[in-house]
Amino acid sequence: MSTVFTLSAKPRSVLLIDDDVELSQMLREYFAPSCIDLVLAHRASDAHVQLANRPFDLILLDLMLPDGNGLDLLRQFRRHSHRPVIMLTAHGSETDRVLGLEFGADDYLSKPFSPRELKARITAVLRRFESPPAPPVSMLSVGSLHLDPATGRAGVDDEQVALTGAEQRILEVLMRTPGQVVARDQISRYALGRACDRYDRSIDTHISTLRRKLGLDGSAGRPIIRNLRGLGYVLVESA
Repeated sequence: MSTVFTLSAKPRSVLLIDDDVELSQMLREYFAPSCIDLVLAHRASDAHVQLANRPFDLILLDLMLPDGNGLDLLRQFRRHSHRPVIMLTAHGSETDRVLGLEFGADDYLSKPFSPRELKARITAVLRRFESPPAPPVSMLSVGSLHLDPATGRAGVDDEQVALTGAEQRILEVLMRTPGQVVARDQISRYALGRACDRYDRSIDTHISTLRRKLGLDGSAGRPIIRNLRGLGYVLVESA
């Protein structure tokens, strides 16, 4: 018996960009009884047409396309949209996963995967993306670092930086508990909506991107995000 997508009764429009026709058709059939309208695009050019003609609640993006690079497509998409993106990558392609997360993907799933696992990732990402807004929170500040949770804008002193949804939530949880170690699994559950296993480097990659974007290396009096091996991450003010 197939499992029905139960995030809510509201229909969801999902664009699957993947040149594997057999896999795409199988996933479309799997999601047919649910509230998922899975639209297929087997080439980058097809994806451009679909994205220009209608909005989508979520994008599933294979990085290997016959007429283009999925990373380039992701980068173009992120210039004008913050809708969630889940990358579909070849097993072991760590470089592509890291680049994809740095370019703004919300999560990734390595091939081969089961339809049930994909559904779980879609559920987690959409639940996080569509969760009711939290009560208004004033600007968070740790030293010269500041974050406005309402807008997702962050910066150091007068330098402003736009963050992805996952990056914002990771920074937020660290800034709410400065000087306290937060476990990777706790960060993952809050930022990605799922637990992480010992081989999952998503949180580490997002934090690396945060360090680069905001210069959180302790220099020039800036705060620093430290990794305490086996424990988690902590945001501390520069000495």
